[in-house]
Amino acid sequence: MDKFQKIFLLKPTQVIIASFLFMIFLGMFLLMLPISTTNNSGLSAIDALFVSTSASCVTGLTVVDCKNDLTFFGKVVMIFLIQVGGLGIMTLATLVVHSMGHKFQLKQNLTLQESLNQSSQVGIFNLIKKIVQYTFAIEIFFAILLTIHFFPEFGFEAIGYGIFHSISAFCNAGFDLFGNYDSLCKRTDDYFLMTCIALLIILGGIGFTVMNDFVHRRKWKKFSLHTKIVVVSNILLILIGTILIFSVEFFNEDTLGKLPVFDQIFQSCFTSISCRTAGFNTFDLSQAKQISQLVMIILMFIGASPLSTGGGIKSTTFFVILMSMWTVFRGREEMIIFGRKISKNLRDQAFAIFTMGTIWVVTAGIILSVIDGEVHDLEEVIFETVSGFATVGMGIGITSEWNIWGKLILALTMLVGRVGIMTFMLSLITQKNTRIKYPEEKIMIG
Repeated sequence: MDKFQKIFLLKPTQVIIASFLFMIFLGMFLLMLPISTTNNSGLSAIDALFVSTSASCVTGLTVVDCKNDLTFFGKVVMIFLIQVGGLGIMTLATLVVHSMGHKFQLKQNLTLQESLNQSSQVGIFNLIKKIVQYTFAIEIFFAILLTIHFFPEFGFEAIGYGIFHSISAFCNAGFDLFGNYDSLCKRTDDYFLMTCIALLIILGGIGFTVMNDFVHRRKWKKFSLHTKIVVVSNILLILIGTILIFSVEFFNEDTLGKLPVFDQIFQSCFTSISCRTAGFNTFDLSQAKQISQLVMIILMFIGASPLSTGGGIKSTTFFVILMSMWTVFRGREEMIIFGRKISKNLRDQAFAIFTMGTIWVVTAGIILSVIDGEVHDLEEVIFETVSGFATVGMGIGITSEWNIWGKLILALTMLVGRVGIMTFMLSLITQKNTRIKYPEEKIMIG
């Protein structure tokens, strides 16, 4: 217990990052073992680091074929990293230690509050229990459905396929066991599989507080403001993404153009859901039109919802930014959403997250483009960068071509995206409160 307490001597944000680094390096060590790969030589250090980071940060970008390159042990390591990365090692460690009777001190509670993105410490342990309960209940239910579905094709191996894809989809990781980096491209007629994957992605991406509202409050009037914003923003983003992708790819025979209209709509909807943060794809993304790729980049950057298994700047952040701009255009000072006022501090945080996320993506994209030697177009590099930052895992297939520095930059981007750009920056900056008041002066903007 003393060792556990010493960990919390760090800043809360630093503890969160340290927990992910611990998982990443543990996974790296295990994937380097000969028992992890089919060639009995283990992954190279840089590839093991990259894959472990991608799994721990539930991203899905990979330089190995999970089906053909990894052994049973290697696949178990991957799904372990995905599960712990999706829930967060802080969540699981807290549940275990708390169940052993450990009493948390104020600093430790602050760390948990930060890791769960909560404004209060009240009910944190009950929230953690519910997070784990909801996660395992959903994953077990869909694992059973997928096992039954896969059984005619894989026999008793269907159990592993069901468990792996249920966890991977709910944690918004995007890893699959179908081989050859095809994802779901050769299973576009499997509507049951794609429906299950889509539902798992949505459930994992809306956040546990929203799930709790649906379970206990049930009625729209009783929902919290957070839940209402998440529901509205997710529905709008899925619909807009579906319409735009369908409209652009309708005549593109390299993607959806040759399919019946219903299949085009279905796959456009699936892509709109998946590219928010999951990474499963049903067609070759490198063949998609540039406009579609831009739409996907925007959806990926926005990402999932807070306290979920997904990444991105979060749908609520984007929603608050849009509503804040609308408030300014209307000449009002207070921002009202569903009859509730949003504080100025929250609006400032939303703009800060958006700005820092944009700066990180652009900077990382420029560096990766230099490392790439301009072999690939800039939009392809940005696509891969945003996919890593938003922990989506949708790739155009250029990640494996980058050298050690490219993979390290992208691995760091995945880590920043998973812990959150705000958490990452606060771990590096010491905040100081001052009582000094300075005179105000106006400047010209716009």
